[in-house]
Amino acid sequence: MIPLFMSGLPGRMALAVAEEAEQSKDIELQEVSLSGEKGACPVGERNIRLIHADERSSFLEAVRSNAGSIVVDYTHPSAVEGNVEFYTQNKIPFVLGTTGGNYEKVEDMVVSSSTPAVVAPNMGLPIVAITAMLDWASKEFPGVFRDYALNVKESHQEGKADTSGTAKDLVSRFQALGADFSESDLKMCRDAKVQSEEWGIPDEHLKGHAYHTYDLNSSDGTAHFSLSHNILGRSLYARGTLDGVRFLSQRLDAEAKGSYSMMDVLRNL
Repeated sequence: MIPLFMSGLPGRMALAVAEEAEQSKDIELQEVSLSGEKGACPVGERNIRLIHADERSSFLEAVRSNAGSIVVDYTHPSAVEGNVEFYTQNKIPFVLGTTGGNYEKVEDMVVSSSTPAVVAPNMGLPIVAITAMLDWASKEFPGVFRDYALNVKESHQEGKADTSGTAKDLVSRFQALGADFSESDLKMCRDAKVQSEEWGIPDEHLKGHAYHTYDLNSSDGTAHFSLSHNILGRSLYARGTLDGVRFLSQRLDAEAKGSYSMMDVLRNL
């Protein structure tokens, strides 16, 4: 069994991963979570004790007492760099799914410390596969969408603090294919009423969804292409996160340690 510690409970994404882990046959959710809060968080029939970020030494002791432990981090973007600094200073293997924060700095900390980590703005493997396809196309057919304007809109639950990392990631691929786009033009929706009435998102998923649409229009108006990926709930990302945990666990004894992406996970399914 892989000992799994959460960081970010009682946040919704952290909770989704914890609940998925409880159903797993090869991953064992541990009794404590690093958190910005104190108290406890119910997961299934258990209460996970929340260790406040100011008391990280207690969390570190728990992690080190379980050989092969991996931390999954779904915290607020403002906590990312501090948490990663803590993980890398103590050589704690981790999977980071929180979007936002300075990912370049995160990568530098991981690589310089040789801490095993999976760092990705999106844990949904089918979306990772689409990104990989566009990445391949951008290298094989650069400029195929020259003279095309790209329009992007995305919708996430009201509590999501940052612009979609997935949208930013795919936009960079479309730009490499020649499409004209400025990140400031990205249309972001966090209004539940608009999401329900205009986007058609079911009410039960207003607090957990990820809708993205990328429209490409030729300059003369004669050609239109569109790509959408619309996800309801968080289970797709939770399952992908646990695939990242399994991937990382298999590499804890390897000599080469450092940062892995979900594309690495995808290639090793």
